[in-house]
Amino acid sequence: MCMAAARGNVDWTLFVCVVTHVFIHVYSIMYTALLPVFISEFQLSLFESGLLASIPLIVSVTFSFPYALFADKINAKKSIALCLVMSGLSGLALTFAEDVVSLVVPLTLIQLSSVIYHPLALTIVSELMPTKRRSRALGIHGAGGTAGVAIGPITLGLVIGSYGWQTAYLIWAIPILLSTLFLLKLQDPSLLRNKSAETEDSALENETGAAKNHRQSYFLLLLAITIQGLGAQSIGTYMTTYLVSNRGLKEDMASLLYGLNSAVGIIGALGGGYLAGYSGNKRWMTIAYAVGMMVYFGIWQGPMWILIATYLIGGYFGASTMGPSTSLAAEFSHRNRRGLAYTIFMLPFSLIGAVAPIIAAGVIELYGIQTLFPFAISLTLISIIILGLLPKEKIESYRKR
Repeated sequence: MCMAAARGNVDWTLFVCVVTHVFIHVYSIMYTALLPVFISEFQLSLFESGLLASIPLIVSVTFSFPYALFADKINAKKSIALCLVMSGLSGLALTFAEDVVSLVVPLTLIQLSSVIYHPLALTIVSELMPTKRRSRALGIHGAGGTAGVAIGPITLGLVIGSYGWQTAYLIWAIPILLSTLFLLKLQDPSLLRNKSAETEDSALENETGAAKNHRQSYFLLLLAITIQGLGAQSIGTYMTTYLVSNRGLKEDMASLLYGLNSAVGIIGALGGGYLAGYSGNKRWMTIAYAVGMMVYFGIWQGPMWILIATYLIGGYFGASTMGPSTSLAAEFSHRNRRGLAYTIFMLPFSLIGAVAPIIAAGVIELYGIQTLFPFAISLTLISIIILGLLPKEKIESYRKR
């Protein structure tokens, strides 16, 4: 009976983390899909639109450094609830935006809510399951976030033509705020730590030279995802602009396709967690990055039907690295400092998001928007080479999971 109750608590905790991950991400990329609209409505230059995308992320990067020092010490339940309230109220505030300042402030608060949320939720999920099942649990959690990312642009594509972009934010504000109720029955996460995971992590930490090797591996992992992410974020920021200006799609269709890319990623996040369990985390990330290079080429050079097909395939493989990468971050970090490790792990995503739009805008102004694709292909290739420097995995242990 006790085992059944404990299992129920673990399942409920994972469910709550998945649901909150959905809602924390509903607004995440909606504003990038709206960049062509903001440029027109608020008379922004391309550089100013890049700043609009970058400022929230610059603030988040700045906040991440002090936050990393106490991420392992704060109350996870209350902090996650605060994140959801912050995001929901900021979405409501955006519906009243009249100028750039009233856009930037709520967008910054939405990004900050994500920065606070992720280390807390990832730490909880990483400690729920034994090490051998960690990639799958984190993949399921990642699928929730991908679902949220998809919901925003899809909602936007459905309502913007008839009701305006503000309606997309208004629709989801109340559900985001109400999602805090799921946290009321959440048990103290520290009581749900998987004992076998603690034993395995402690054994790894006590191995001779393990700490030094783990620090090196953790740094290489961060470097790989940062370089790959720079190319991916550069394209992602201006993807709807490319679809509208270079491929002739209407704004609502471009936003809908943008959202469908993330919708396919829901399956990718789930599948990536399971497939990494058989092939190994490092190997699966390498496969996904290699496919990403082909996707960029298809979007760049292919006719419309190839563009659509490869873009959706890219949604699957792009999201499929969530479980493996977060699992590797847990593997290469000390169990008692996992909140700190995940805060640092999430830092490159904010840093990339801050600088990529500005870099991309400069590349576009100098060489044209299509130059972003060979730029991203080159960066992804460098990331694959860096992944090859990570320690060799024991594939046979994965296949027994």
